[in-house]
Amino acid sequence: MKEEDKQQKMMELQILNQQSEQIRMQLANMEEQMENLARLRESLDQIKDTKTDNKMFTPLSSGVYVKTSLNDNKEVLVAVGAGVFVRKQVKDAKDMLKEQEKKMELLLSQTKKEFESFATSAMNIEKELSAGQ
Repeated sequence: MKEEDKQQKMMELQILNQQSEQIRMQLANMEEQMENLARLRESLDQIKDTKTDNKMFTPLSSGVYVKTSLNDNKEVLVAVGAGVFVRKQVKDAKDMLKEQEKKMELLLSQTKKEFESFATSAMNIEKELSAGQ
């Protein structure tokens, strides 16, 4: 293999590795989002089974909670974007989450395939470089 070809292949390999790392990070973020959706679904299950006027701790942010009282276990407010919230029945909110999870699973699957494609291409280039030495 010519030196110019080697350099070109090395550059291609470096680019593939960078792209693979970006996709790996995207996969990690997607998996975290999937976990968040699952936790939210569990929380909705718990809310509908909790009696009204029951005392509970509600998160304000990560690791910070405030003691509250549950006034309504039938409806929740759902953010729809741009600071706008709509009232939804707990069941409807859970259905919405299921749809989001389905979409996220599809996107996750497609992204994994893309990652595998980059990994296969990188392996092929590495083989070419090894054979060319």
